[in-house]
Amino acid sequence: MPIFDENDKLVNQDDELPLLHDNQDVPKDKSRFKSLMKNLPAGLIIAFILIIILGIMVVSLGAKVSSLSADLAKIEGIKTQLSSIASRLEELNMDKVRVKSSLTQMKGDIETLKIRKEKVEAQLKKQQPANGKKKLALKKTKPAGRN
Repeated sequence: MPIFDENDKLVNQDDELPLLHDNQDVPKDKSRFKSLMKNLPAGLIIAFILIIILGIMVVSLGAKVSSLSADLAKIEGIKTQLSSIASRLEELNMDKVRVKSSLTQMKGDIETLKIRKEKVEAQLKKQQPANGKKKLALKKTKPAGRN
């Protein structure tokens, strides 16, 4: 009866032990890979590599889009804060204009009051010496017996 080894080859019966080809399996695996690569068309290999590269690009772009959407949400929050600050600034500017106008009106009122005060003081000064002379004259003209 013939004896076969693990590779289904006929073993010489004269040898005591069949030869084991375990060490030769590794090169056969490498040669299988090489033969597989040689048997595949080059266009298929290139297309596979391109698909892998495009897949990596899609994943990286997806990550960038998600980070940009997060940044956009932050920007929207800042935008609402800026709009509220802008409305506050407009209110403050309107208040500033009102205060300035009231200050100029008060300054004008103070100036008119100063002018009136000066006029009244001038009139009082004119009236006091005249009143003083009249009182003296009135005292002189009064008869002594009439009190």
